Amino acid sequence: MNRSETATMGGLAAENQGKQLDVLVVKEQVLVPVATLSVTALAMENPEDINDMFDKVDDTEKYDVLTLARKSPNLSTFVKLLEQANLADDIQRVEHVTLFAPTNEAFARMPKDKLKTLLSSENTALLSTMLQSHIIASDVSSGALRDNSRIRVTDNSYIPIGQPGTSGTNVTVGGAELVKSDIEAANGRIHVIDKVLLPSEDFQSGNTR
Repeated sequence: MNRSETATMGGLAAENQGKQLDVLVVKEQVLVPVATLSVTALAMENPEDINDMFDKVDDTEKYDVLTLARKSPNLSTFVKLLEQANLADDIQRVEHVTLFAPTNEAFARMPKDKLKTLLSSENTALLSTMLQSHIIASDVSSGALRDNSRIRVTDNSYIPIGQPGTSGTNVTVGGAELVKSDIEAANGRIHVIDKVLLPSEDFQSGNTR
């Protein structure tokens, strides 16, 4: 793909607004074509136990959220895709940010055809939109999530926030459970999730696949 694409991502970078949270907005991003990533180039296993994530980091609040995410081998695929979609600078520019970070094994659970489509050089905008749904431009604790009913991705696309998961302690976001929550960083926090969020028409009516 030789031409550049310009995409305006939906949503507003806003603080917690009662029953709705908005994803990070990416304004007029020029999407430079990048090489297609192979599925085999991505890590699909979690090298460490979920409960041990970030335990070796002395003080997580010394690092910004992206630097902190890079310190967990379980999040290597998520970080790699953020870099592939050129979203790192957008994450760094906001004052407060929350990442819903899927583990490597969460990506392994995705249908392979969908993952291959996202990794294509022709689908940089699609990859960016998918990843954008994992980034909230405010610092949102797991407790605060219980007071919200959905996350707005675009004007017509929402991700529902559900009831506590099977553990009885965590809420679910778009069908994904927070398996490790509230890892605090200098400019926000990370919630580790067990499923990749895939905005689609299903989310408009509050359904998940």
